[in-house]
Amino acid sequence: MKERTTYPGNSPPFGRRVDLGVAPLRPAIDSGIEVQEEQCATVTAQRMYKMRCECGRSWFELELPKCVRCPGCNKFGLVSS
Repeated sequence: MKERTTYPGNSPPFGRRVDLGVAPLRPAIDSGIEVQEEQCATVTAQRMYKMRCECGRSWFELELPKCVRCPGCNKFGLVSS
């Protein structure tokens, strides 16, 4: 059995990165408003289409084609959506 090295309370919450090179944030106590700066990342989304031939073989495509050749039976087919 593998021994656990981290516990849920010891790690930062998901979605937040800890940067050790940045000084800790100091809240603006005079106005009562806390200001924080963070770097934004670029996220790319992809849509995947699951194709299924009548022979039973399935595979994925990143774009929705009109016609495909099945990698299992090598038949050419029209894609119905």
